[in-house]
Amino acid sequence: MNHDHLHGFNPYAKFPVLVVLGPTGSGKSRLAVQVAERVGGEVLSVDALKVYKGMDVGTAKPTPDELARAPHHGVDLVSPDEIFSVSEYLDYAEATLAEIVKRKRVPVLDATAPYYLKALVYGMDRGPVPQREFRQKMEARPTLELHAELMKKDPASAKRIGPTDMKRLVRALEIIQFGDKLPSEVEQWGEPRGNYRWMFTGVRWPREQLYARVKARAERMFEEGWLDEVKRILGTGGFSETAGKAHGYRRLQQHINGELKWDECVRLTIKDVKTFARKSMTFFKTFPKVQWLDVTSEEEIDRAAAYLSHEIKDMLKQCGIVADEI
Repeated sequence: MNHDHLHGFNPYAKFPVLVVLGPTGSGKSRLAVQVAERVGGEVLSVDALKVYKGMDVGTAKPTPDELARAPHHGVDLVSPDEIFSVSEYLDYAEATLAEIVKRKRVPVLDATAPYYLKALVYGMDRGPVPQREFRQKMEARPTLELHAELMKKDPASAKRIGPTDMKRLVRALEIIQFGDKLPSEVEQWGEPRGNYRWMFTGVRWPREQLYARVKARAERMFEEGWLDEVKRILGTGGFSETAGKAHGYRRLQQHINGELKWDECVRLTIKDVKTFARKSMTFFKTFPKVQWLDVTSEEEIDRAAAYLSHEIKDMLKQCGIVADEI
């Protein structure tokens, strides 16, 4: 595929960004990779778990074949012992999205995490910029003292943040000190980012078929060594608060600690993943202007990929981008 012949770029036309959304196990990654490959795009994963290095089996990361077919971003960013939340994700994803567009490539978002996606598309009011000196001063104090101070100034935030969570306690006090709102009032949704032409496509299966796919996928993960992966992580640096809550990983830790028998661990993990699929689907339905693909087979996903690719190529022509052999 040759991308050297891009010419006549129209800076006023909004650049297309394809968002492929759907619950875990829906085949949206299959769709995202095919479209990216056909239009010379790059895949940006919008997933709260694929960011962790070494958490491979239980997060269904891109296969070597998928990585060879299109560049991928948003995978393997931090260690499992690091805290990674929507704020850190936004810093990374906003910059990555801008870089992909700067290369005149189409960003294809493979979105599993509805909250991360909503924040990326609509933006968030994230409060004042970090203040290094203030942080150093706060970090020298005991966390229980910081929690007590926060409890006085913004009880709603203090209830949400644990008394040992230094990073978030410091950030909350920083917002109070330097911002114009309380931390509990920040993180409100803004308007959709106007600099891109957002296209939303969702993959939707009949519920029972989706659940069967989710169950088969979870069972395959257990067979592929999910338990060994968790043991390896526990033996190296362990899990941060955000990584350790991940479905499956939490149950496997309970099994290792002797709290759950193996059969129960498998059963509860499958139940957790089904619940996550259902809840994320409910959240995705709140997104406006989604073109839903109702599918009952992977062949239908492949046909949709061909159709979407043509649509995106037409948009690229409107932007003045004509790439030979795309």
